[in-house]
Amino acid sequence: MSAPHQLITHRNLTLMLTYRCNAQCAECGTFSSPHDKNEITLETGLNSINWAHEIGLKQVIFTGGEPSLRWADLVTCVKHATGLGMATRIVSNAQWAKTPELADAGIRELQEAGLNEINYSTGDEHVRFIPLEHVLNAIQAAVNAKMPVALMFELRAKSVVNEQELLDKIAALAPKSEMDTYFTFIRSPWMPLKPDNIEDYPEGMYANKSNVAHRTGCESVLSNYVVQGNAKIAACCGLGMRTVAELQIGNALEKTDDGKNPLQKAIEEGESDLFLYAIHKIGPEKIVAWAAQKDPSIQWENMYAHRCQACMRIYRDPKVKQVIIDHIHELMAEMVYGGLVLRRFEQLAAEALGAAEAPETAFSHYVT
Repeated sequence: MSAPHQLITHRNLTLMLTYRCNAQCAECGTFSSPHDKNEITLETGLNSINWAHEIGLKQVIFTGGEPSLRWADLVTCVKHATGLGMATRIVSNAQWAKTPELADAGIRELQEAGLNEINYSTGDEHVRFIPLEHVLNAIQAAVNAKMPVALMFELRAKSVVNEQELLDKIAALAPKSEMDTYFTFIRSPWMPLKPDNIEDYPEGMYANKSNVAHRTGCESVLSNYVVQGNAKIAACCGLGMRTVAELQIGNALEKTDDGKNPLQKAIEEGESDLFLYAIHKIGPEKIVAWAAQKDPSIQWENMYAHRCQACMRIYRDPKVKQVIIDHIHELMAEMVYGGLVLRRFEQLAAEALGAAEAPETAFSHYVT
C-alpha cells in the first residue's frame, strides 16, 4: 500500500558533506565531532544535487558536521545547485569567521556562488568551541551583504550565554531596518538524545494536555531527505535520526537497476511507509499522547520541548511501540482522516475565520 504522495507538498534535499566537526558538543544531534571522519565525495554530493533536480526538488540545504570544513567542495556544490535554479542554504557554526575580514570574504565567496541564505548556531554547548565573536562576525557579514541570515540559540531554562545580552550585541551590528529585513533569531530547545532524559526548559515549553492539540505535523519527516556523511539516505533531518533504523531508507552509493536514481528510490521507499506519513501529518507529540491514552503507564507530559525527542520516544520505547502495533488501524484511520478530509476542512475554516484561529485537529479528543 502506497502513501498518498500528492499530500507531501514540499520536499528538500539536505546534504551532509561530512560528519566531521571542529566542535564536540554534548548531545550533538548528528553525533558529529572532530573524530568522526565519515564524509561523502564531491562526486556523490554533486550527483545528489542532480538527482534532487531531476525529480523536482527546489532547495538544497548544506549541513553536517560542519560543512565549512569542506569549504572548496561546499562552494562548488552551492554553485552547482544554484546553476540548476535551486535555492540553497547553509547551516554552520561560523568557525570560519574568526575575524570580520575573514567573515566578509567567506560570505562574499558564498554569495558569488549563489547562496541564498545562511544559518548559524550558538549557545552553551557551541561557545565551548566557537567563540561568540566568530558568530557575531558572521552575522554582520551576512547582513552587510544583504543575505538572509538566522541564528539558532540553544534554549535551556538556565544558560551561561545570556540571551538578552546576545540580542543586544546582535542589534548593534547594523541599523535596525537592515536587521529587521535580513536577520532572524530562533530559540530552539537543546535536546537530550535519550528520550528518558529530561532537560530543564523555560515555563510553557513542554508538551502536555493543555497544548498538545495545537502541535502540528512534523515538517522534517518526508519533507527533508538527507544524504548523510556516511552516504545513507534518511527520511528526515531530525536530531538523533542517525540512530533510528526505520528512518534510513536508502544509500547514495547503491546502484539501481530500474532507471530510478538512488534519491528517487529512497523517497519512494520513505513515502510507502504510512507510519512516517502519520508522523508527518499528525506530529510525534500527539502520537505519544495517543499511545498514553491506550496505556496510562506511558508518561509523557512536561517531558518534551523538542519534538525530535518525542519522536525518538516512539521508536525506542517498547511500550509506545506495542501500543502502535496493537492499535495501528485506529492510528491509520486518524491519519487518513487527517490527510484526506481534514486538510480541506482546515482550508475552509481558515477562510471563514480569516485564519484568526486554528480548528481542532482529528487528535483533539485524545488529549482532553
